[in-house]
Amino acid sequence: MKKTTIAGLIGLLFSTPILAAETNINAKDVIVTASRVHEKIQNIPANIKVISREDIQEINATSIPQILSQLGGLNVTGTALGQFNQGATVDIGGYGATAGSTTLVLINGQRVSSIDSSATPWEIIPVQSIDRIEVIKGSAGVQYGDRAVGGVINIVTNESQKSINQASATIGSFGTSGMNAILQNKFNDTLFRISGNANHSDGWRQNTASEQYSINARITQYFEKSSAYLEVFGNHNKNQTPGAVIAPIGQGNPRDVKCDIYSCFKGANNKYDNYGLGLGTTFEVTDSVKFEGDFSYKNTKSEFFKNGDNQGDPLNGYALYNPPQYYPYTANYSRWRIDFSPRLKVELEKLGTLIIGYDYGRAYGSQNDSNTFTSYTALSNSNASLIDNSLYLNHRLPIKEKLDLTGGFRRQTQQISANDDDGYDLSNAQKTTSANAWELGLNYKFSDAEKIYVKYGQSFRFPNIDEFWGYSSSGRTFFGGLINPQIDRTAEIGSTFEIGNTRLTTSVFRTRTEDGIRYNVSTQKNINDANIVERKGVYLSTASLITDRLSFYTNSKLQEAIYEDGPYKGKSFDLVPKLIINARVNYKFDNDWSLGLVTNYVGSQYYDGANDKGAYTKMPSYIVSDLYLNKKINQWDLKLAIKNLTNERYATYGGYQDKNNPSFYAGYYYYPSDPRSVFATLSYNF
Repeated sequence: MKKTTIAGLIGLLFSTPILAAETNINAKDVIVTASRVHEKIQNIPANIKVISREDIQEINATSIPQILSQLGGLNVTGTALGQFNQGATVDIGGYGATAGSTTLVLINGQRVSSIDSSATPWEIIPVQSIDRIEVIKGSAGVQYGDRAVGGVINIVTNESQKSINQASATIGSFGTSGMNAILQNKFNDTLFRISGNANHSDGWRQNTASEQYSINARITQYFEKSSAYLEVFGNHNKNQTPGAVIAPIGQGNPRDVKCDIYSCFKGANNKYDNYGLGLGTTFEVTDSVKFEGDFSYKNTKSEFFKNGDNQGDPLNGYALYNPPQYYPYTANYSRWRIDFSPRLKVELEKLGTLIIGYDYGRAYGSQNDSNTFTSYTALSNSNASLIDNSLYLNHRLPIKEKLDLTGGFRRQTQQISANDDDGYDLSNAQKTTSANAWELGLNYKFSDAEKIYVKYGQSFRFPNIDEFWGYSSSGRTFFGGLINPQIDRTAEIGSTFEIGNTRLTTSVFRTRTEDGIRYNVSTQKNINDANIVERKGVYLSTASLITDRLSFYTNSKLQEAIYEDGPYKGKSFDLVPKLIINARVNYKFDNDWSLGLVTNYVGSQYYDGANDKGAYTKMPSYIVSDLYLNKKINQWDLKLAIKNLTNERYATYGGYQDKNNPSFYAGYYYYPSDPRSVFATLSYNF
């Protein structure tokens, strides 16, 4: 059954251009911010996917990771996704377990990615407030610096100067419900927008209830040659965490909470509170010089609680009790970040376009753990601060009428200060590190909507603040040492073509990673990998208007991530599927009725930790399809969605832990995804 479906998807993907007639799908007027300033997509030598507000509305999306998976064709993984995809990680470049630190996430060009290894807080922006999402499939180290080694996701909130006023209510499986609203209006030269949502789900697994509340407000003032905006947001989240199923994928009871001799997750939960603001401006200094700048502040406070681990009494040698005696464990996190990014775009006539910018970032994070034993309460405190400074420039130099030479350079320094007190000893360290990103390429534009490019460059990522620490089997944190920046060098060839009624976007890449930052299961700390990892692959995306009413879209990726040398030479990197295929078909019966189907195929991949422990059983491939039906009646919109139409039993994330060291999990474990579910949304436009 699966082989037939996969063959059908591949056949559809490669047969699409033959079906096409004449084109009215093009990219010539698409303006993006991938170069840090507003620029036509044709002038940027990169594989850029733009997901529009209209497409987002079409699939009745409930979360940003769902949009990225179904409309962007990206690989989304997580340990507690549920209906709202909380804690999701998006892997663009094939980095597996470290994808959260190698895919940079932005809102209006400013960083959302945390300074530690925690998941991106996708829920801070209501889906209704999104104007578009720009996805750069490939390195963007010169433009954005740290973390942009695999790709960049820039979520752009509503910039359109039109009125959008909508309120909606959603009900669905597993006790899921939601209320969402957006109010956007322009008065003279001032645009006001406020959006918010309140969502709840009981969850399919035991102990997986979740709730989230978010609000976002923006005011934009337009002048003759400039504009300025102020945006604020706030978010509260609480989600229960059931832990993993201790078995290979497909075995065990997928609905059970993990509660065994080692630890118990009954009643375990995460709480998050996020808030922040952003402000920015664009100003035409002269006809040839444009200034853009923005400032943002973000603050996150969170708490994780579980019944605890069966660690025994530390005064008696950490012996495990049998039967288990669980002790409450609480961890409190506090993080804040400030970013400031001024830049100039200078038109040099025959000498092209020059972009000069400066990025300043300052961040602080702390963690306080409390682990109650029979004899006493163990306390652990750690904190770290970062100061980042970057100077960068990009230059697009026309060589001929349709051919541009592009190049850029960035120098980034980071000051690190880290401290840890686990109740036994105090560790601290200070260090200043630096890294360079550079890029050189050629971009040939066949037409206003077609191009071919080639480029070669270097990008980097600095370690997260929590990657300085290890975690011993006795439950103690320890200082693992400061880690050097990871360096990635990438060669890429890409193109956008139109064949009949179809637009094709392709790119081929090869990346060599040196000093890769990863967790070593054996030493229980993060390290710079002494072995080089080679990543290579092919992207192919198509967009077709088969008829006036029928449209078809695909996103696919064939990739490989293997060790070039060392003890794992020739072995595949964990959590990197070789083949990903995304296909979406949409049919409009008329202006008021539409039907859509999205299918995602994710190939088999190795469990997390497999290479370190020699466990080479693979996570099975899976196919998930979602069906959408949309009906418009005057000012009302009715949307029906059936998720996981074929009731596939699958998991996006699984791992392996040595049975001789069962401090976390013993053997294979996985986090099951939800089965089939049904949702209905009723919206009113006013």
